[in-house]
Amino acid sequence: MNILELLKKNWKFPLIAAIGIIFAMISVLSRPEAEKHQPLVMPPKASYQSAIAGIGVIEPKSEVISIGVELPGVVRIVHVKVGDKVEKGSPLFSLDQRDIDAQIAILESSLITAEAQLADATAQFDIASSIEDKRAIAKDDFNRRKYAKQIAAGKVKEIMAQLRQAKITKERMVVNAPIAGEILEINIRPGEYANIGSLPNPLIIMGDMESVHVRVEIDEENSARVLAQSPAKAMVRGKPDQYYPLTFVKFEPYVKPKQNLATTGQRVDTRVLRVVYELPKIKERLFVGQQMDVYIEEALKME
Repeated sequence: MNILELLKKNWKFPLIAAIGIIFAMISVLSRPEAEKHQPLVMPPKASYQSAIAGIGVIEPKSEVISIGVELPGVVRIVHVKVGDKVEKGSPLFSLDQRDIDAQIAILESSLITAEAQLADATAQFDIASSIEDKRAIAKDDFNRRKYAKQIAAGKVKEIMAQLRQAKITKERMVVNAPIAGEILEINIRPGEYANIGSLPNPLIIMGDMESVHVRVEIDEENSARVLAQSPAKAMVRGKPDQYYPLTFVKFEPYVKPKQNLATTGQRVDTRVLRVVYELPKIKERLFVGQQMDVYIEEALKME
């Protein structure tokens, strides 16, 4: 059987295939162009002819201070709330002090007893010392009274030292603000146990918000192209048309692995130089931890 005879018997299959191909071509050619959508927020653009970009994180002037405790214990009172402005030395929260208060009361009572014993021993020794004729009192009795006075005096000093230690412990159970600043976050409540050491969620976070800084991470291969006098500006995420001029504060010369990743697929083994800038005082509220897009004019292009 030749090809012509085969096509005469099975002519339907080529016809169906040809119709399918024609239909597919018509569908593809007649498909309307996809509508171009304008992004809700345009990506930021650098106004410098040649700029180095980095991701900055807003932080207080004092940097973020994580408040901890010197002694572990159950929290009884939290004296502040988020947003409060506190002075240096102001109490932030207090631990349960009932046990230390009882110890202080016992020591104060013991001190009264020890001082009375010292007064009695001193009086007995003064009587023995006032006798002009030393033969009228045995030497052993004289020494006994002398040493009794010394022991009583030592006991008073010992209890006073214990009392001072207990009062210092009581003071350490009240956590005070190390600087004047603003309370940014509270992660402790009355009745919760405050542990010592580095915690994943610090008990209280605060900082000096008198001025706001932005910490920028610059890839190490670009670090030589950034100078202290290089102009820089920052834009808040979502507002690419609004930027703020930055004032250089300092370089942090320790180069460390990158923490702020621009995309999920970015390399995490990149090392960065951190540069700190001061933001101008503005009416708009900026929040600690907020990210900004920072552009720094390339130093080599400034020459």
